Amino acid sequence: MKKHVGCRSHHKHSGLRFSFFLIIVGLAFLAINTGIIPTAYKPLLSHWPIWVIFGGLFFLTKNHWFMSISMLSVGTFFIIPEVGAIDPALNIPPDFTHLYWPLLLVVAGIYMIICKFVCYKWPCAAPFYHDFDSKISSVSSEDGYIKISSSFDSRKHIVLDPLFKGGKVESAFGEVILDLRKTNLPEGKTILQISVSFGSIQIVVPSNWNVQMRGDSMFGTFNESRFSPSFNPDDSRILIIEGKCAFGECRLRD
Repeated sequence: MKKHVGCRSHHKHSGLRFSFFLIIVGLAFLAINTGIIPTAYKPLLSHWPIWVIFGGLFFLTKNHWFMSISMLSVGTFFIIPEVGAIDPALNIPPDFTHLYWPLLLVVAGIYMIICKFVCYKWPCAAPFYHDFDSKISSVSSEDGYIKISSSFDSRKHIVLDPLFKGGKVESAFGEVILDLRKTNLPEGKTILQISVSFGSIQIVVPSNWNVQMRGDSMFGTFNESRFSPSFNPDDSRILIIEGKCAFGECRLRD
């Protein structure tokens, strides 16, 4: 009987949360339709950033802090230049997203600090810490092939296998340093796939390696930062770095 009551209570709270979410969305539309918010901003309601913000508010009512903060931050960040286009008096630069994307990393860092220090000490804020602590990172290596995943974490991995045969490296709100200076490349092409989202990946290679970077970036960068790359690299052994970088950096250095 108690189980039945508890289940009914859970559904009751879920229904209340969704009700509050509908109220917030309804008030936003009502404010524009009645002129409380200038009608010039009405087109924003059909743009994807505002719905990302609404999604963040919805997850906020369900105490899903990680999803909520992520969606609210991204939605707000991308809607700012659209607001600036509607109201030039705000003096928001048209290239706002290109200039200020590091702010998203700042938000991620602040969230990590809150989770690690504040919420750990104050049990009343446990949902923040629990949501952060559920993120995982992993490293696996087998016969020269590696797989690294870093989420809200910083990892450094040194490859000691005689031959590096490629792999996959992912970083989301984290940092990965992959050191390849103690290994060698096999004959032919070796593929290393990378994926960066609000983080960074640094790949350290010997200066005489032939390395080619092929990646797609969205508000991110692929940087060649070797101080002394070889002018006559070995064409029979090539490392190809390919993947995607969004709001982060993939850096090659020696």
